[in-house]
Amino acid sequence: MERFEEFLDAEIRSAKLQSRRPEAGECRTSDGRPCRLCYAGVVDYGPESAFKEAALQKFWSHHFPTVPREPLVASPRGRGYRTVSKRKAFATRHGLRLGFVGPADNPPPGGLPVVRCAIEPPAHASVYAHLQDDLLRPRSEPLAETLTYVVIKGNYHEQSLIFNVRGITPAVVKTLNALSKSVTRTFPAITGVFLFEGQDNGRYYLEARERRPAGVIRKIYGNRELLVRVSGRKFLYPPLAFSQVNESILDAFVGEARSLLNLQRRGVLYDLYCGYGLFALSLADSARKVIGVDLAHPSVAAATANAERLNLTNARFIRSAITAETVETLLKRSRREDAVLLDPPRGGTAEGVIEGIAAQKPARVLHIFCNSDILPAEIGRWASSGYMAEKAVPFDMFPGTPSVEVLVLLSPADG
Repeated sequence: MERFEEFLDAEIRSAKLQSRRPEAGECRTSDGRPCRLCYAGVVDYGPESAFKEAALQKFWSHHFPTVPREPLVASPRGRGYRTVSKRKAFATRHGLRLGFVGPADNPPPGGLPVVRCAIEPPAHASVYAHLQDDLLRPRSEPLAETLTYVVIKGNYHEQSLIFNVRGITPAVVKTLNALSKSVTRTFPAITGVFLFEGQDNGRYYLEARERRPAGVIRKIYGNRELLVRVSGRKFLYPPLAFSQVNESILDAFVGEARSLLNLQRRGVLYDLYCGYGLFALSLADSARKVIGVDLAHPSVAAATANAERLNLTNARFIRSAITAETVETLLKRSRREDAVLLDPPRGGTAEGVIEGIAAQKPARVLHIFCNSDILPAEIGRWASSGYMAEKAVPFDMFPGTPSVEVLVLLSPADG
């Protein structure tokens, strides 16, 4: 076994568990079949967390026997934690159906119509059920014909709806205007409704056309931005900006990053893949200056606005791809007491990024991994570049799934 998921599946299989009995509607499809897309239908969160820790021990011993690792930090919300959820629109003989894509190796052609998902807040299921009924009505036909995804995104108290469509036309706008009045009357926690024009293939949403010019996203109702509060700070960000899906663990997550970096007030923190400024602005009071870099224009604009709103004058944000050339230019004047934090997407860093950071010899680097499968290769690149992993702290950012988020602190091997 090489991948963390393989170790975790082995732990759960060895326990020979009987499937847990779901609550009414939970983890079941509309025709009564059990949903098996995540571990929530098999095991409660307490045992699941223990299985993950046991799997981590074996995964870590296999790949990193000399790297110290802290125990898995459990999620405060093991179920009902997701602040971002989605349903894909499937055309069936009975009309449009909102459902999950299903298993990657054998997705049902009409999707998986789960009544309620255990790892989502119960309110999400109610919203999707309301939308499902409305989208089957003749008046919703212009929207239903072009709809590819519905996304709920926000926090535990208020959410926005994003309708991912193939094209935005006057008829689609008119239809969604009427639908938004219905859904916001029924669900006052819906504080924003948006149309997003994006591609319709694959398992993902809201990302393929993010770099297109402004105008592909249109506000239909309510607030233009979404809100999250972390470590006592309020962050606003637009619908297309990346956001973590587990709000309940973010305070501990940011706090651990602060502890590991142990920033010196005289140093600069470089935050690569900074998003709307979560780490840079949360840690700005511990650094002389923070510089954030991200490719996505909506994220950089949000980070800049959040810095102004929080009255943090030592923060600057740059829109740029994170490449070897970017890193060389950005860090060429860095000093030994400076630190680098990088939180790249699941695919990891581009060629030369790790090597470029290491060439500038920052005293501390915090690399955050949301995909454990790339840990061995990326840590290997750091080692080849003269950096050793000092400590790792895994967070259960995604309960119910075979994924963990891992913070890895690195420093120059030569001291």
